[in-house]
Amino acid sequence: MSRLQITMALSGLMLLAAPAAAQAADRLPASLARISVEQFARQVKVVDDPLEHDIVFTTSQAYKVGRSLAGARATDVHLRALVDRQTGAIRWQVWHELVTTQGEMDITDVRFVTGGATRSVAPSIVESWKDRCPAYDNNMTCDNYTRVVVELPEQAIREMAASHVAGSREPWRLRFKDASGRDVTSGLAPAEAAGLLQSVSEWRTRGRQLS
Repeated sequence: MSRLQITMALSGLMLLAAPAAAQAADRLPASLARISVEQFARQVKVVDDPLEHDIVFTTSQAYKVGRSLAGARATDVHLRALVDRQTGAIRWQVWHELVTTQGEMDITDVRFVTGGATRSVAPSIVESWKDRCPAYDNNMTCDNYTRVVVELPEQAIREMAASHVAGSREPWRLRFKDASGRDVTSGLAPAEAAGLLQSVSEWRTRGRQLS
């Protein structure tokens, strides 16, 4: 095969791969879509550390498989509810790790739709690090990891949960905006939000029964 033929073949493969990556945020992985609200609720881990101000409910153990997005790969995607011990107020968080070989991402805001309008919020935590760097200079790049934590209003969590349809691969979308103009669109499983809400509600009910 000539060099021109190889170049054309590679170009064709890249064109075929691009739509698949672009569609990644439009459909949840089938294995994720199969998880029910009840299964998510059972997998919620409660961290009740008396030395911390908040009781933490996390779905981090429910689904650990990464997924490809347009422009990045998402790993460690999960939701958290932080219940204040003194007031009972709850903060709702989305945790995302984004991996890219195109340089570090400087996430400045995260966008999503709630109440029929687009909201833009600044992330509460952005952490970056490198991994899998080549041992020698062979024109290979490191994997750039960016952990983003964003707090969502309860209305958004409840809307996400209410959009759940059993077996549907339709995600609840959010977009991470980079200071350089790049962005990555990801999607969350509505059943995950519904399971987290159910777990927190059941915990509160048990607390009232014990008091």
